[in-house]
Amino acid sequence: MEAFGLYLVKSVIWLSGFALVYLLFLRNERFFNLNRFFLLSGILFSFLMPVFAIRYTVVLPLPEVSQTEMVITDSIENMNGIALFDISSLLILLYLAGIIFVGFIMIRQSRTVINSVTKAIIVRSSPVKLIRTSEYTDSFSFFSFVFINPSVSDVEMEEIMNHEMVHVRQKHWIDLVLAGMICMLQWFNPAVWIYARLIRQNHEYIADEVALQRTSDPAVYRATLLNQIVGYQVVSLANSFNYSLNKKRFEMMKNIITSPYRKMKVLLILPVFALIIYAFAKPDYRYDTGNFTIDGQPAILQGRSVKGTIIQSDNGKPLEKAVVIVTGTTTGTTTDAGGHFMLDNIPQGGALAVSYVGYKSKVIKPVFTSEMTIGMDLDTINSEKFINPADPPPPPPPPPPPSSGIAIRGEGKSPLIVVDGTITDIDVNKIDPETIASVKVIKDGPAIDKYGEKAKDGVIEVITKDKLPASDKPVSTGPEYEIKTSKKNTGKDIFVVVEDLPQFPGGNSALNSWIYANMKYPKKAAEDKITGKVYVTFLITSTGKIKNVDIQQSVDPLLDAEAKRLISNMPDWKPGTQAGKPVDVRYRMPVEFKLQ
Repeated sequence: MEAFGLYLVKSVIWLSGFALVYLLFLRNERFFNLNRFFLLSGILFSFLMPVFAIRYTVVLPLPEVSQTEMVITDSIENMNGIALFDISSLLILLYLAGIIFVGFIMIRQSRTVINSVTKAIIVRSSPVKLIRTSEYTDSFSFFSFVFINPSVSDVEMEEIMNHEMVHVRQKHWIDLVLAGMICMLQWFNPAVWIYARLIRQNHEYIADEVALQRTSDPAVYRATLLNQIVGYQVVSLANSFNYSLNKKRFEMMKNIITSPYRKMKVLLILPVFALIIYAFAKPDYRYDTGNFTIDGQPAILQGRSVKGTIIQSDNGKPLEKAVVIVTGTTTGTTTDAGGHFMLDNIPQGGALAVSYVGYKSKVIKPVFTSEMTIGMDLDTINSEKFINPADPPPPPPPPPPPSSGIAIRGEGKSPLIVVDGTITDIDVNKIDPETIASVKVIKDGPAIDKYGEKAKDGVIEVITKDKLPASDKPVSTGPEYEIKTSKKNTGKDIFVVVEDLPQFPGGNSALNSWIYANMKYPKKAAEDKITGKVYVTFLITSTGKIKNVDIQQSVDPLLDAEAKRLISNMPDWKPGTQAGKPVDVRYRMPVEFKLQ
């Protein structure tokens, strides 16, 4: 709606500019056909030009950039959001009501004339369709029909026909339809109603000029006009014979020779063009980077802004608190309640890494010319914790000491610490920040695949500058985020974005114990020695409830039914969170049935 509001403002300014030039310089000129072309151009430009925007480049000095920490900037919510929403909604309703009202008036007037056409007798059908009816005192043309009151004499009728045939043959109704459309769009703009009147007035000047050339007696033509003075406008899409019947119209009938160079006045619209285009031109900011580099490579920072919306691909709903990170930099943001985000100063060749718990991460190329819409596909979190009902699960290993040197979003996490490829229980706060080259967080399956079950709560890999390969560069793909540190020690924690997955009360060991204690091996399946792993998918809601339990990989109907019952009866989980907000997450868990 904001984009349409800007379009409307531009359209009003374009039309008002044309109207101003016409009133000041062209209204009294006798180049009527040229004036018609000018007025029509004003309508067309007011429709089309707001769609286009001229861009220009602004070079700015490079700002100081600190790469010490990941900066996640939440969108600022408007404290007066409810009040602003109410006002904007009211304005939208008022604008739509105006369009409906103007359109209703035009349709009602046109319908009245059309009804008259259907029941009237056409007196003459060539070159225009003449209808003599007493329903209207005024003589007018409506598309290819000409209405004349029967009280008009034959001599006056011929003069009127000479006039109205000009409207029909030159298709003046096209101008009136366009004028009606712009009046509906800009009904609140006083200039648009003046503009429509100027178009109709110029039509009469054109018709008068041609009719005077065809009449045998100009005095009779003028007398016929005076006899029609009591008429009135029937419909906005019709050309009335006596429209704008005043001294000005009679003055314009005089055959006065004017210099053709006066036509050059239409070029006075060019300064208006330049002014409006410049007023709405959009700047593209570019930084003068000099020898500035990112990770040892030359960087060309362009002040192009990226705006977009993160939505769910399946239903189009926005995702709040989705993380958007510029790869290769330390800049990111999270989406607001409407899924909107904006990032500035995107490096040349930079990409956007989008992450949301329970959804497949994406790395995409930014679009600078229009607002982006990024759809996130629902993912299924795999839990490869095979359950053996015959043997209780082993007790969980003691968690490693927490680290306050690295700030991880979420509570209760005890990630595995790996320094230069070696698992350690060192307090990362004791590592000199000046010796750290990079920090990487690995989650879920990739962490377990690399380090085993002890990495179930995630891994924090720290590489010191002595061990960092020369070719190593930061990459932001999938569930991993790598952040380069700067050479300067600012005393601040390194901020790493980690989405929290759902957690069974007490952790994975408690989950194994619960399944062991509550599983009821089907008697028939045990007798038939049916074993195997049943893969179950289910949704852990933002409140921790289990919903939408389904069998993804079946073994046997008996085992399937027991696995589904078991999962459905689990106690509430600690829900997954995205930037501290509980969210729905789809889970995939194997339940293993094994006989001793």
